[in-house]
Amino acid sequence: MAFAGFYLQWQMQRLVEKELGQRLAAIASVAAQITEKTAAVWPVTSLLPGDEESRRMAELRLELLPLLAAAGLSRLVIFNMQHEIYFDSRNELAIGQEYVRLRFDAAEIKRAAGGEAGSAKLFADAQQQPFKAAYAPLKEGNSIRAVVGVEGSAGSLQAVAETRRVLWTIGIFGLLIATVTGFLFARQITQPLERLRQAATAIGAGQAPVLRNISGSEEVAFLARTMEEMQQAIARREQNLRMMLAGVAHEIRNPLGGIELFAGLLEKDAPEMLRPQVQKILQEVRHLNFIVQDFLEYARPDESRRQPLQLAALVNEARDALGELANGIEWKIEYSDDVAVEADYNQIRRILLNLLRNAIEAMNGKGAIRLMAQEQNQYVAISIYDTGPGIPPELAGKIFEPFFTTKAQGSGLGLALVQRLAEQNGGRVELAPNGQGAHFKLLLPKV
Repeated sequence: MAFAGFYLQWQMQRLVEKELGQRLAAIASVAAQITEKTAAVWPVTSLLPGDEESRRMAELRLELLPLLAAAGLSRLVIFNMQHEIYFDSRNELAIGQEYVRLRFDAAEIKRAAGGEAGSAKLFADAQQQPFKAAYAPLKEGNSIRAVVGVEGSAGSLQAVAETRRVLWTIGIFGLLIATVTGFLFARQITQPLERLRQAATAIGAGQAPVLRNISGSEEVAFLARTMEEMQQAIARREQNLRMMLAGVAHEIRNPLGGIELFAGLLEKDAPEMLRPQVQKILQEVRHLNFIVQDFLEYARPDESRRQPLQLAALVNEARDALGELANGIEWKIEYSDDVAVEADYNQIRRILLNLLRNAIEAMNGKGAIRLMAQEQNQYVAISIYDTGPGIPPELAGKIFEPFFTTKAQGSGLGLALVQRLAEQNGGRVELAPNGQGAHFKLLLPKV
């Protein structure tokens, strides 16, 4: 609408300006004809400097000023091709003085000197009011000896300018209304979509968002129902998977217990040359027990019972639980003994065991592990560095996925379980960038 209005305003201004130019050109031609009638007796070009008060000048005024007043013009001038004045209705310019403003209309004056009356472009006076000039040839005998120029106010264009201001106002208010209306309509569309996006993110994180309250268009409602069905299907599938994992783990644990018992008895009675093989059996059985425990804890996670815990005691107990696996490790502890977190004791112990065991296995049992702890806002950040080969960047986004592993032996549930237990305790675990080796950062709520 604004563009259409501006086009109409432009057309209106063009037509008004054209009509004004034609009217001024006609008046200039009439003024030239009036002047030509007396040119045979008193040629205008015969006026010389100092004739401003002469009889001939008085007659010109008597002839031309009524026309000037009747037509509502502001000025009438007669001049030669050098823009030197013969007659000025305002008496501001002396005879023979150059009218400097005429330089801007040189092309129109040249056409008038060739015998064609016409108007010039708009110009503004000292008060910035729009004016327009027109020029007509003045003949003396059979030749064009001078040019008649008239200047008239383009006040009729003020209405066009006012129309322009109104159009600007309409355009601005229309744009504001369109913006607000568009924003409101967009909110009606994007709010349900944003809630769907948040619900999809929650489903991806293993949560169960409420989708029944999401309202919107038919398509949005269909998406909400589909996502709810998908969520229920994922929940059923995960429940079945957990039941299967728990059942398999129980079925494996019982024979493993018997194997460990009989291998322990066999170790006591076996000859010296067979004891290393028996110890290897016991070591593998313990490793299988650890994997089975991962399966059980992933399938049936216990609720967190948070309490204030001293970090030093937790780390020391986890190191002791590693047993002979930690014999070739150089430990670097860089935190004070009074650092405390609020978390479930058994679950945090399990997290530390998994992270430390992974670090030791990455270094093949020999290397250095550095532990640091520092406060970060409402958390305690526990950093575990190792001197192993590190984790390739292309695998960094997969290591916390269930059943993903790069080891020849392993369940692929260790880091997935670590992440779940950390979230249950109000924290998180992340792989931080490191120049050499791996750097895992565990964030837990501080006391």
